[in-house]
Amino acid sequence: QKDQRNVDLAWQKAPNAVGYNIRWGIAPDKLYQTYQFWNDQANTFELRALNVGVPYYFAIEAFNENGVSGVSEVVGIK
Repeated sequence: QKDQRNVDLAWQKAPNAVGYNIRWGIAPDKLYQTYQFWNDQANTFELRALNVGVPYYFAIEAFNENGVSGVSEVVGIK
């Protein structure tokens, strides 16, 4: 987006998922921030919580009553 504090995120829904944890942070191994979505919500999200000039990294994990999946591939933006 024009405003560097915002980013549009989208993901493919997983079969049998109850919801998703969107994880982000300032390094691939420091994804300390999380936003949780339920599977009946849209699979897109406008995150409006970033700092200007800082690279960010994102990953997603699905969950259901059996537990949490592994974390997806980490994707970075600058």
